[in-house]
Amino acid sequence: MLRFISLRVLTYAILAFVATSFAYLLAAGLMHPEAVLYPPMATEPVPAATAQQYLDVRNVNPDTPLFQRYANWLGGLLRGDLGVTTGTNKSMVPVTEELANRIPISLRLVVIGTVIGTALGVLIGMVSAVRRGSWDDRLTTLGAFVILALPTPVIILIVQQINQGFMDLTGWGLPAINPINPLLEPGSWEAISYQIKALVMPTIVIAVTAAASYSRYMKVTTLDVLGSDYLRTARAKGLTRRRAMNRHGLRMALIPMGQYFAFAVGAAFSGSLFVELMFNWQGIGRFAISSISLADVNGTVGVVLYTAVLTLLSATLADILQGALDPRVR
Repeated sequence: MLRFISLRVLTYAILAFVATSFAYLLAAGLMHPEAVLYPPMATEPVPAATAQQYLDVRNVNPDTPLFQRYANWLGGLLRGDLGVTTGTNKSMVPVTEELANRIPISLRLVVIGTVIGTALGVLIGMVSAVRRGSWDDRLTTLGAFVILALPTPVIILIVQQINQGFMDLTGWGLPAINPINPLLEPGSWEAISYQIKALVMPTIVIAVTAAASYSRYMKVTTLDVLGSDYLRTARAKGLTRRRAMNRHGLRMALIPMGQYFAFAVGAAFSGSLFVELMFNWQGIGRFAISSISLADVNGTVGVVLYTAVLTLLSATLADILQGALDPRVR
């Protein structure tokens, strides 16, 4: 098992490095941060020497060969330095500092929402498969299709509208935007309580979309198990349908979910982009959009690296779960 996981981690690490390097070459070759730092419509022209110095310090000078800039970035990566931001902010904020401040914010949304959505989706999918054709199966299937058909911003607006309606009726509701209340003392119980309440609606959005996707996939795998020969054999030996499913079918139905989990985490990160924007969370999603819009090469590549590492970790966890459920893959 240890050798199996070690080989998988090494493979994922190589893939993450290749993906991040490819993203840097694309960003550095196609983005033009010099146009953002010194726009053509500037009222006063910037001296050429000053402009060259600013671009060289940020390692985004288009006059420097692309692969030399890549070598400089790679050397910084080996030292744990991802460079500085290259947008309109002339203070050169380290990208690692931005990521360190924003990653915990995004992880709270992605991890909590994905875990809750996975558990709900697996449960709903199994029940729907076992009770195939019943009214609750039709209801959950319809609900899943509706949720999957709706764009994430629409789901966010629906959740916010429900919260607003409940607030109008009862006078109590959850914070609609911004997890930080500037009127509360940082670190106090009131501030912590406010942040917990502000986490509820974004988590609901991510969990609902994840549950809809997982339930459909889990239903298909469970139906395959219910029609398998080994489950019919277990039933013929006297086991009830529930006991046969719990003892033999559940493990086999969960095996395909392992690899699906790794890709679903990436999808959850994509969905969190809209969540962070519409709920005003200062996480990686907002930083990613800002970096792309400002031609921030180092910031954009930092986001790609974060996504690659997040996928690497989720894929490793999926392999561990799959290896524990199915000894054949070890």
